[in-house]
Amino acid sequence: MESAASFAASASPAAAIVVDDEAGRGLLRKAWDISFRMALRYIKSSYKDDPFRTFLEVCLIGFIVWYITKQKYNIGTNEIELSEREIDELVEEWKPEPLVPPLTEFEREALDKSVMIDGPNGTKVRLASGTNNKPVLNFASYNFLGFLDSPELGKHAVESLRKYGVGSCGPPGFYGTLDVHMELEKQLAAFIGHSSAILYSQAITTTLSVIPCFSKRSDIIVADEGVNFAVQKAIYLSRSKVYWYKHNDVADMERILKDVNKQLVGRRGKN
Repeated sequence: MESAASFAASASPAAAIVVDDEAGRGLLRKAWDISFRMALRYIKSSYKDDPFRTFLEVCLIGFIVWYITKQKYNIGTNEIELSEREIDELVEEWKPEPLVPPLTEFEREALDKSVMIDGPNGTKVRLASGTNNKPVLNFASYNFLGFLDSPELGKHAVESLRKYGVGSCGPPGFYGTLDVHMELEKQLAAFIGHSSAILYSQAITTTLSVIPCFSKRSDIIVADEGVNFAVQKAIYLSRSKVYWYKHNDVADMERILKDVNKQLVGRRGKN
């Protein structure tokens, strides 16, 4: 009796597992049947109401099955091994393309007609293509004040390099504010008769900072349509209402000012 009871006790866990497995399989079958019926009902109703939608979904399912089962492309399986002789032949046959495309006939003529400077660049230069050797004024350079040719300025430049070092740029906004920047601002302010001044690295940065600072979205700007690129960009950045008048046309400017004045008077009357 004891052995039979112990056998039954030892066999009961396995029987419980078998019963649980069968119950789980029954639940899976029931869930599958319910899902299949719902899918079939959905397909029937969809086909009845919208056949094109059913066709589109079938095509989409077919594409997904095809994409999953298709053979994937592997780069490593398509490697081609070349012998040393084949590599040498390919290297000999290879002809690199030029880094710069050849000049066209128009570009060649323009280059031949270009004026060449003989010697160092400065305010007065000598032309290599000229008939005489007389110096001429150079209007194609920013060195119109001749600072690059001044030995005194060159001496101070060397002293500044030895004291402050060399960087990729010099303005305070990039390199940091130094004592020379502050001293120059004081001298400029005293020269123009104001209490202070601000240094900018370029003319374009000056206009891009000053005009949007004083003119906002609710302001009005009347400007010449021939102003340079820096002023145009600064005006656009200000988001102000802009009225352009014809270049150097005082009559057109007066007409626009009168129209703007009428608009302002009308707004004040409404307010």
